[in-house]
Amino acid sequence: MKAWSWMLGGLVVWAAHFLGLYALSSTADVIATADDALWRMAGLGFSMACIMLSTAILLVAVRRLRQPKSDIALFADHVAAAGAGVGIIAMVWQALPTVIGY
Repeated sequence: MKAWSWMLGGLVVWAAHFLGLYALSSTADVIATADDALWRMAGLGFSMACIMLSTAILLVAVRRLRQPKSDIALFADHVAAAGAGVGIIAMVWQALPTVIGY
């Protein structure tokens, strides 16, 4: 289970980011408007926190790739790095409408 958690860490952060932004924008739409500056900044802050967490996972995975180990552990580190990289790209893409306005 530990290996699966490690390999899917970046993708789990991406899923949490998606759900968090959805909840935040739904709440903002009920309380104020979804394009209110305060709610947009809260969304950007949440996005930055998630991106930083995935970046930390990516950096740890890349650092672990440099250490000699078994093929299975090496595969797990490759999958963790790839998942974190895909998650970072997706979270930046999801945060772009907040940055550029809509």
